[in-house]
Amino acid sequence: MDPIIKVSNLSFQYDDEDASKILDDISFQCEKGEYVSLIGKNGSGKSTIAKLIDGLLAPQTGTIKINDIGLSSHENDREMRKSIGLVFQNPDDQFVGATVASDVAFGLENRAVPREIMKSKVEVALKKVGMWDFRNEMPSSLSGGQKQRVAIAGAIVLDPQILILDEATSMLDPLATKQIHEVVNKLNQKQNMTILSITHDINVTAKSDRILALNDSKIIFDGKPSVFFQKHELIANMDLELPFSEKLRQKFIDTGYDISDQYMDDEEISQWISKLF
Repeated sequence: MDPIIKVSNLSFQYDDEDASKILDDISFQCEKGEYVSLIGKNGSGKSTIAKLIDGLLAPQTGTIKINDIGLSSHENDREMRKSIGLVFQNPDDQFVGATVASDVAFGLENRAVPREIMKSKVEVALKKVGMWDFRNEMPSSLSGGQKQRVAIAGAIVLDPQILILDEATSMLDPLATKQIHEVVNKLNQKQNMTILSITHDINVTAKSDRILALNDSKIIFDGKPSVFFQKHELIANMDLELPFSEKLRQKFIDTGYDISDQYMDDEEISQWISKLF
């Protein structure tokens, strides 16, 4: 076990005196190279966790450590944030450059990276997300999925160890969502990048190593997606929907078919159905 993110006894409440705690004594950790999905309904505090980990908010109680370095000073804040790439829900909020290439280069310019190295890094980052051919386009001319891929390139060009996706696909259609998660899976599997994907869409969590479920200011589940998807009552209480493959598996059970009593993903249930004919 080699935690890159370690959150211990974290609590947070916004300034409104009448507001309840958004987070109440939260503890969890993510290992290096792990793909973790943090899931919960809207308003459950998921985005607050992302901002706390990235140092955009300060915890009221508890600790956050990145690579065993704690959030204890502004200097530590800056060092920790060099390890983290953060992609928000709306990519338009992150664009500052006139072209795709200049936008991706922005963070490197702030770090005074030499121009030739900068050009090389921008090219590598855009090729990783499949957007090199659009390098001279204006970000505003791109589709939603293309914009989000450029936003990811702008995050990974800085060589972070951790990529945090804060509802990064919630505004996209199913095809664009699939393409984004293919990019993220490659970053995780080929570069051993630690992924923390924050979402309220249960369907995008299937490829994760682990799911953390947040409800009523608490972590109420920490385990494998295949286990979480079978907790029908817990999922219903969180106002979430079962993945389609699990709904289909349950239908087969209800109609008397001899099908596995364990969760099956889309590919597994497709293979099972093909054997019926």
